[in-house]
Amino acid sequence: MSDLGIGIVGLHNHYHAYPFADYLRRGLPGLRLVGVADERADLAKEFAADYTDGVWTTDYADLINRDDVDAVIVTSYTSAHADHVDLAKTAGKPVLLDKPIATTMADARRIVDASERVPVMMAYLLRYLPVYRQTLDAVRAGAVGDLVSGFYSIRFPVGAITDSPKTKSQGWYADPVRGGGGGFLDHGVHFTDFFRWFFQADAVNVTGQIGTLTYKELGVEDYGIATYTLDNGAIVTVESTWHAADYFGPLASPDHAELSGTRGEIALHYQKSPQTEIQGTDQPWVGRRYIDLVGEERYEACYRDLLLAFRDWVNGGDQGDIPTAYDGLKALEMIIGAYQAAETGTRVTFPLETR
Repeated sequence: MSDLGIGIVGLHNHYHAYPFADYLRRGLPGLRLVGVADERADLAKEFAADYTDGVWTTDYADLINRDDVDAVIVTSYTSAHADHVDLAKTAGKPVLLDKPIATTMADARRIVDASERVPVMMAYLLRYLPVYRQTLDAVRAGAVGDLVSGFYSIRFPVGAITDSPKTKSQGWYADPVRGGGGGFLDHGVHFTDFFRWFFQADAVNVTGQIGTLTYKELGVEDYGIATYTLDNGAIVTVESTWHAADYFGPLASPDHAELSGTRGEIALHYQKSPQTEIQGTDQPWVGRRYIDLVGEERYEACYRDLLLAFRDWVNGGDQGDIPTAYDGLKALEMIIGAYQAAETGTRVTFPLETR
């Protein structure tokens, strides 16, 4: 079987586009990077020179329709996702889609509909962090009983969010139309997916508070917190921010989670050591167990493993726990529900599409 030719559609979320390209450049079995499309010609040309054989264009359709492009990675600004997935659907090209799935439920539904024609996999990196996958294995093995509550938080500085590697401006990230939101949406959609993944449950209602606490002129929120009741009775909270004064890791991990079960507790903070602590009350989980990985397995491997899972799925492998377009829609729905709850000062119920 020939290698799967990959085109990268948009460099707007460069935090993901470049690591994907780096793994493809180094070489992954069955995958090769063909080219890139971005309306910023200088950026696309430089990227192509570094990561490909020089194939670049400012026309997204031209890249997607190339005969040597078999599948695409969409890392364009969020409000363009639905249009770019539609182009891939028309061309019959599978899609690895950056988060959030879209800025609106209508566009998310467009993408779910497109996924009935071509495979659409969400690039939820947390699902492919080796330490999180090991922790989930422990949960499923009964390490802490049934999960009943959780808290996931990130403290992030807006100065670490930039439109491209060559600017200090937030650009599209702070554009409420192209980005769809600010600090709560940006990482929060990772965390809503995390809770659906770990708890195997959907949200039934949410309360929330959204605001701009530190960067008053930003144009979008820099802080948000929301508490969800899940359909299994569990209660979880997502706090996602851009309001930190600076990036203080690794002294204090900016990204951390706590999970409580009926028979134990788990702490996760993959950017700090130890990355995970598990304490149960039943054998063999009594006492403390630590997971602390080194090298690329500590973090960067999530890009590698996500690409390999996408390759296998496109080539007809078992879907397993692949995050699908529907997962992307449900994670976004939880975020939009929190925005609505904060705006109205009420508890919002799910699913939104039936309201």
